[in-house]
Amino acid sequence: MYQRLWSWMVYLFGLTMPSLWYCDHNDKVTAGSLNKTQYSGKWYFIMMAADSDSSLLRFRDIDSAVFHLTIVKEKGKLLLRGAFRLGDTADCLSRQWTYHISNETQEMILEGRPEQSTEIFVKDGNNHIMLLETQEGELETFRRLMLYGRSPTLTDNLRLDFKHRAHCLNLTSILVLKQAQAPCEIS
Repeated sequence: MYQRLWSWMVYLFGLTMPSLWYCDHNDKVTAGSLNKTQYSGKWYFIMMAADSDSSLLRFRDIDSAVFHLTIVKEKGKLLLRGAFRLGDTADCLSRQWTYHISNETQEMILEGRPEQSTEIFVKDGNNHIMLLETQEGELETFRRLMLYGRSPTLTDNLRLDFKHRAHCLNLTSILVLKQAQAPCEIS
């Protein structure tokens, strides 16, 4: 029995240790090669990491958030609409963003904010994506990693993977949305 338990522990150790030691990830998707149809539709915002607590301040009041990604007829653009449930209220806040993508860049560029770039990482068989937003500008400088899923639930392995990625990127502040209330409606 002890030999079996020992074998199982060695097996688990072997699976988890490489992800604890290495920060080399091969799940980045270049913006130009993104399968826009595959990633269109509804996404739930689950958690984020940032380089400082101040970078997370504007997100602390969000209880839950849902997004809808749509391909824009104009080539090289994606429309992202979001609905945020704030705190303990029934209030929902809606916003939308247009991203520019091209074969010349590896990142998505937010319309009206050329100093901000967004890298895309695919996780868990395309059921989760991580977006790394980076902005270096006169008004605001930040780096934040955000996790989105086709479902608002999160496995322990994915949570640990996200935290490991954040650690590798020197993002020390982590925020998990409470999701105490049902997300707002979005279509």
